[in-house]
Amino acid sequence: MKLKYFIMISVSVLMVVLMINSGLCQMGGPMRDDMGRRFGENFSAGDMMGAGQTLRQDAGMKGMGFMHSGACLYGQYITFDVDNLTGEITNYGIVGVEIFDSIAVNGFEYGSTQASEAITLTTIADADGTTFIQVHDNPAAVINVFSSEDYTVNFDLADGTTVSEEENIVKIEVEGSDIVVYIISASVDTIDISGDNGLISITSPADSSVVVRAVPVNMQGQGLDNVHGMFVRGMAGNRVGAEVSLGKGGSMSVVNYAEEMHVELQSMTQDMIQLRVNCTDPAGRIMAFNLDNTSLMLQEMDRIGIHYDGTPMACVNDPGLVFNATTATCWISQQTREQAQIMMYIPEFSEHTIDIVVESDEAAEVPTTTETPETPETPDTKVPGFEALIAVLGLVLSGYVSKKLKK
Repeated sequence: MKLKYFIMISVSVLMVVLMINSGLCQMGGPMRDDMGRRFGENFSAGDMMGAGQTLRQDAGMKGMGFMHSGACLYGQYITFDVDNLTGEITNYGIVGVEIFDSIAVNGFEYGSTQASEAITLTTIADADGTTFIQVHDNPAAVINVFSSEDYTVNFDLADGTTVSEEENIVKIEVEGSDIVVYIISASVDTIDISGDNGLISITSPADSSVVVRAVPVNMQGQGLDNVHGMFVRGMAGNRVGAEVSLGKGGSMSVVNYAEEMHVELQSMTQDMIQLRVNCTDPAGRIMAFNLDNTSLMLQEMDRIGIHYDGTPMACVNDPGLVFNATTATCWISQQTREQAQIMMYIPEFSEHTIDIVVESDEAAEVPTTTETPETPETPDTKVPGFEALIAVLGLVLSGYVSKKLKK
């Protein structure tokens, strides 16, 4: 008799656990093929951000990274849906402001959705692993679309957006918002814009990428729009290597824009964040660092400093000098103790150590200059084309996705 009651209770507990588990949000890993759209078309990006904040808070999730429930993905900065029949991204929003009604690649046959890199990156791949869309949950809202074949990607703009184009850079602004978004493509791409609130179609050759990047939304109101405009032009001109965002809860997002560039976190304490950067391409690169509620503990009058290969750097006051530099140069904008934007030019590679440190007002002063530090000139190195730089990264990642799909 006791055995009978024990079995009945065990079965009941198992059923309850399974019911609870099926309703919980999932963090990372593949999304099941049977996950349909959770919300209708009237569910806005603002609604998704509110729902996501509640889900993330209930799960104790802090900082950058996606949590998904059904086909909805909720990040600290980014929210969107994935149609698991077509692979189309819908209701794409940045901090609750809808930017794209949809993002779709022509002829895309949906394969899988994978979350990786501490779940700050979500990859939507086609069935054969040749085409993918990567969405990053970071302040710059980076999206990378890549294919090993010729392709056309369509960005359907949300209501209230205005669009302009300069060479191979499309600029999107949103009415009633400070959000500014750029789409950067290769110079050989064909861009077709149907107008404000309309469709942007970009046709790209094989082994090339189309990249979406916003002015970091956690730095709005700090007068940095011009700086990030220069950064985007640097991306289009093949001078940008990587962008690193460091946030709450030890979260970290790394976006590699250059061929074979890697950034590794070595340590993170209250006094220093140490990163190792290496690249097989010796050409100089610009790097960006976005700090927001990191492990660094700054007291009143403390400041952020940069040590390059163990040596303190003298940073410049004019960020434009970083984007035109030929020698090691850095620029820091620190308007609060919790947030800082850093731009840095590294003149040559193979491997370097970058320390972001807390400097007290009692520490020895490292001078700030309005000029780029002088060092012996080095011969200019021609940088490969934008599409070639991203292509190698894309091929590696697409191979990774293909491998995942075969498992």
